[in-house]
Amino acid sequence: MNNKESSRTVYVVDDDPTMRKLLKVMVATIGIDAQTFGLAREFLSAYRPMPCECLLCDIRMPEIDGMELQRLLATMNATLPIIFLTGFAEVQMAVEAMKLGAFDFIEKPFSAQALLGKIQSALEASRVLHAERLKNEAVNARKELLTPRERSVVEQVVDGKSSREISELLGLSVRTVENHRTRIMEKLHVDSTVDLIKLFL
Repeated sequence: MNNKESSRTVYVVDDDPTMRKLLKVMVATIGIDAQTFGLAREFLSAYRPMPCECLLCDIRMPEIDGMELQRLLATMNATLPIIFLTGFAEVQMAVEAMKLGAFDFIEKPFSAQALLGKIQSALEASRVLHAERLKNEAVNARKELLTPRERSVVEQVVDGKSSREISELLGLSVRTVENHRTRIMEKLHVDSTVDLIKLFL
């Protein structure tokens, strides 16, 4: 198994032990040892975000159902793609869950090929989400390096003010404002005012 395969994580949350076993066997055919849970709270206790992951979740479960689990993950800012497993009568619920951000749903009974195709797509989507999350975290960390004065200058730049206008508003010389802008762009790793503004929109 190569590193790309070993880094993939699939979680299965379903209160039916037969279904959990079936899904684990299916997922194993693409080289992944799925982590299975009978209850949503068990999954929440064990969950740690991974770079490439997805969740297969029954939509109807005791205690915490699939949609409530989705909402709880959202409050945790978790971005793992969720594929809901649903019976015919629950399709409308699954559609609602997708409107709330679920990746997809698959109706029971389902074929292994259909399920594995959705899992592969979800894992690829997870890689993109993870990369975006790391990028955002890096940008936010760089923003924390700005001094209060630099933050004041950035606010005015984002509002479209020129260096002369900013100097008048903040009681600084134009040269001081320009020096602040140079340091700000260095700290945020941007090369133009346009790129600077994009970080704060």
